[in-house]
Amino acid sequence: MSTSDLNRIISLARLLHLATTLGLIALPVLIVVAFAIGEAGIGDLRETYAEYRLPDVIGTGTYGTILAIQLVGILLTVYVLWQMRGLFACYKKGETLSAQCADRILRIGQGLVAVGIVGILSNTVTVLLLTMGNPPGERTLSISFTDGHVGFFMAGGLIVVIGWVMREAAQIAEENRGFI
Repeated sequence: MSTSDLNRIISLARLLHLATTLGLIALPVLIVVAFAIGEAGIGDLRETYAEYRLPDVIGTGTYGTILAIQLVGILLTVYVLWQMRGLFACYKKGETLSAQCADRILRIGQGLVAVGIVGILSNTVTVLLLTMGNPPGERTLSISFTDGHVGFFMAGGLIVVIGWVMREAAQIAEENRGFI
């Protein structure tokens, strides 16, 4: 790899490391602000799921369970950002072909696939929980599979494969360094 290519990688990695760090800070702050200004309450939940017939009263247990389900998706997003931040930290030090980088890439891909899966499951369970208080016959089971879910699966799958290839390349590079 030429020095100019490595310098370009290091420069961009510095910027992306900062961006992921800011994302890790901003995400919890935005969640707290959303609750503080009332954008994450039961009213917002009703608005989001307005297409479904919801009971007049959504219990705190149901609401708390839905928040816990949503927290899983948020934690997965934090996990992916954390792995990206670690990868960019390696890159900004000039470390581009190592087992650590390959492992981070693999974890990023796995995290993105998990975000897609949790996105489908969380919406399904949320709609079921919200309509469970309805009389029999008016409860809803809704399974949605959007282009966003497909995007997470495809991007995640691609990154998993790249992680596997990078792991193999890092092992070969390490073996070659051992011969010199």
